[in-house]
Amino acid sequence: MMIWWRQQLGRAVVLAIMLLAVATPAYAEHDGAIVAPEADAVVAGTVTVEGIATHPTFRKWQLDLLIDGDSDRATFLALGEKPLATQASFLKWDTTLYPNGSHILRLRVVHSNLNYAEIFSPVTIANQGGVSEKPAPANEEAKPEPEAETKPTTEPVVFRTDAPEDGERWIEIIIAEQKLIAWQGDVPVFETIVSTGKPGWRTLPGEFAVYRKYEKTRMRGPGYDTPDVPWTMYYSGSFAIHGAYWHNNFGTPVSHGCVNLRVPEAKALYEWSSVGTRVVVRNQ
Repeated sequence: MMIWWRQQLGRAVVLAIMLLAVATPAYAEHDGAIVAPEADAVVAGTVTVEGIATHPTFRKWQLDLLIDGDSDRATFLALGEKPLATQASFLKWDTTLYPNGSHILRLRVVHSNLNYAEIFSPVTIANQGGVSEKPAPANEEAKPEPEAETKPTTEPVVFRTDAPEDGERWIEIIIAEQKLIAWQGDVPVFETIVSTGKPGWRTLPGEFAVYRKYEKTRMRGPGYDTPDVPWTMYYSGSFAIHGAYWHNNFGTPVSHGCVNLRVPEAKALYEWSSVGTRVVVRNQ
C-alpha cells in the first residue's frame, strides 16, 4: 500500500510541474515577444515598449504600429540591428502622436536568410483630447473638448488640375535640392521633398522610364531587408521611387539609392503615373 501511495504522489508531483511549465511563459532563444505594454492594454502619454527579439541567425528587428489594425497603414516606430535576448526596451513611445482607437503593435524579427517572424499585440490608445479616426454616430453632434490639444493632421495630397490634358506626364528629381516635381507638359502639377541616396549609396542620374509598379513589395540588399515597401515604381534596375514608412527625414539623403517619399505622396504619384512615365534624375 505504501508503495502505491508513493507512486501516486510521484505522478501528482510530475503533473504539477508540467502544469506550472505551461502556465509560466518561457521564450526560446529564437523567439520574439512584445512584453510591455501587455496585449489589449490601454495606453496614453509616453510609454515604454519592451520585449525580446533574437534568433540564431538574427539580422534585425523592426517595430510598427498598424493603425486600426490595418497592415496597409503600417507606421514605422523603431528598428534595431542588435538582438535583445532578454526583456529590454524597444523605444519610448509617444502615443499622443497617433490617433485614439484600437491598433496593433507589430514586431518583425528578420533572419539572415531574409525570412522573418511576426509578433502582434493589440493596444488601445486613449489620450485625453486626442483625435479619434472613428466618426461620431450620425444621430449625435460631435462636441469638441474645450481644452483639447490640436493635433497635426496629414494634409491631402493635391495635384494641380489646370495642366493641358494632352501634356506629357513626367517626373523630375533634383538630388541637390532633395526635390521631386511631377510635370504635365510644362506645368508642375506636384512638388515635394524626398530622400535620395546617402553617402556610399548614390542615386543614379540620367533619363529613364518607369518599367514596373508594385503597390507593395519587399526590398533586399547589402545591410537591409525591408518588407511591404509601398507604392513602388522601378525606373532603372533596382532604382525606384517609393513610399518610406520607416523614417521621417525627408529632405535629407538617407536611402540606399532609391527615391523616398512620404507614403501618402508616393500613393498619389503612383496613381498619377503609369508604366512608361519618363523619369529624369539630375544632380542639380
